[in-house]
Amino acid sequence: MLNPYYVTGLVDGEGCFCVSFSPRRFKNVDWEVRPSFSISQNRRDRDILFKIKNYFGCGSIRPSRKDNTYKYEVRSLHDLAAKVIPHFEKYPLQTQKRKDFEILKKVVKMMQQNKHLTPEGLREIAGIVLQASPQGRRIYDKKSFSELVKV
Repeated sequence: MLNPYYVTGLVDGEGCFCVSFSPRRFKNVDWEVRPSFSISQNRRDRDILFKIKNYFGCGSIRPSRKDNTYKYEVRSLHDLAAKVIPHFEKYPLQTQKRKDFEILKKVVKMMQQNKHLTPEGLREIAGIVLQASPQGRRIYDKKSFSELVKV
């Protein structure tokens, strides 16, 4: 069993909290909001990712196509809300990643309220993500997205 403070320390160094936006028609919006939590490790250290996966009891591990690393990732809204967020609330991050975590936490809460399924809610989410964390986001087809959310 991993020490929870170790898990937080590893994430402070190697983790990422991200909110992605992808073009995808769903209900009343043309964009999918995808919050995620991930940790990357060199291939030789990938065993720790399996321990992290076991610790959280969710997520998946995959090799990176770009380099010699592996990535542990949680994308399930339920798992983010029920497992990942409570961990970091109890064992807080100490680096700037705390800011990205707070943004992810806010977005997950808004998605639980189905705000991502309305144009107004999507604009609100995008505004939070884009203004607060320009690094912690991925947007596919940036031109169309900025026209949609008028950011």
